[in-house]
Amino acid sequence: MEHKTSNRQLFFPLFFMGALAMLLTVGCASSGSLSTATMKISESKKAISVARESNASTNTPVDLRTAEDKLSQANLAFTDAEYLRATRLAEKATVDADCARIEAKAEKAKRDAEQMRQNIRNLPPRP
Repeated sequence: MEHKTSNRQLFFPLFFMGALAMLLTVGCASSGSLSTATMKISESKKAISVARESNASTNTPVDLRTAEDKLSQANLAFTDAEYLRATRLAEKATVDADCARIEAKAEKAKRDAEQMRQNIRNLPPRP
């Protein structure tokens, strides 16, 4: 007995595979684009600025410096039209800057907590 496959049964899997292949191609191509690199570098600059404002340069200078170095590398890659590399470096710089900001806030919270403990110890005893 011969088994016939309808055109409809073949259409959906082929359509799905074609659509998936197209999405993957577009996604991979766009991650190395000029506009993506520009956007990621801009985000990285903002993240570093926010980290500086939260005193990361005082509390976590090594982490902040790492973020700044990666941003510099991203700018060089961008200048050399290596947009995918620039995007990746900018993303890493953003993560490092966010880490520096969070660690700086944690250090400040520790100092504040210690100051509160010291204030409590200095309270006069209850009568």
